[in-house]
Amino acid sequence: MVNSGTDHIPTSALHILENGPHAPQCPHGHGPLSVAPTGVAPSCPACGHRHDTETTMLRTPLNPGTARFDAPRRTDPAPAEVTTEIAAITDAREPLAKTAPETTRDTDQFDFPDEPPPPPRGQRPDGTIRTTGWLQLGRHPISSGLWAALAGAAPGLALTDLAPWLPIALPALTCTAWYATTRWLRPASTAINRERVRADELLPGDPIRIYGPIGPVGIVEQVTTGNDDRVLVRFTGGTQRLLPAGAPCHVVHLRT
Repeated sequence: MVNSGTDHIPTSALHILENGPHAPQCPHGHGPLSVAPTGVAPSCPACGHRHDTETTMLRTPLNPGTARFDAPRRTDPAPAEVTTEIAAITDAREPLAKTAPETTRDTDQFDFPDEPPPPPRGQRPDGTIRTTGWLQLGRHPISSGLWAALAGAAPGLALTDLAPWLPIALPALTCTAWYATTRWLRPASTAINRERVRADELLPGDPIRIYGPIGPVGIVEQVTTGNDDRVLVRFTGGTQRLLPAGAPCHVVHLRT
């Protein structure tokens, strides 16, 4: 506890700590260090050596009336700031991971890579795949469901006098019949012609039209070159065709 009536007496605890037998000494042999009234660190009057001890820390709690809180605790110069130059970051960045092309898998087979992909819809026992939408404008196939709707709309318009709802009901009926046929009765996949390649440039796994630009699709299994400038194209399931080496083949994209 601070006693303002006795702290100024020379025999106070602070005075004994600063000038008693345990007072801090100058390491150069100049005697005890003296403390300035401002409360800064004790220093040697001869050489100016400073020493941070408990004397300065105790002056404020023992004599709060004489303490100066704006006085710096140390007057030594601050150490020089050390700066480290950071190398410039280039635009080139390495990817977090690299995957070889041959190890890339389709997203459908990511969870179960050992399972074979499901067969395309409309694949028959001989390996050929039944397709729909043989008419194509550019890369946009025209669904055969449109032709089914038109086939139902024609008689519906002709029979409008009998029932005004026939032009709407018959196209809906024929469209539903087409959908059920291509999904369950005679399943078929939608195929889009992508490009044409020579017969001798086909690769195993290419889906191509077996008979010209329209019709069923086969998955190439093996291409064998003959001696008479012909190639034997064998499809999955056993179907095969003997074609001229330069015959154009339509590679397709299957939409099941």
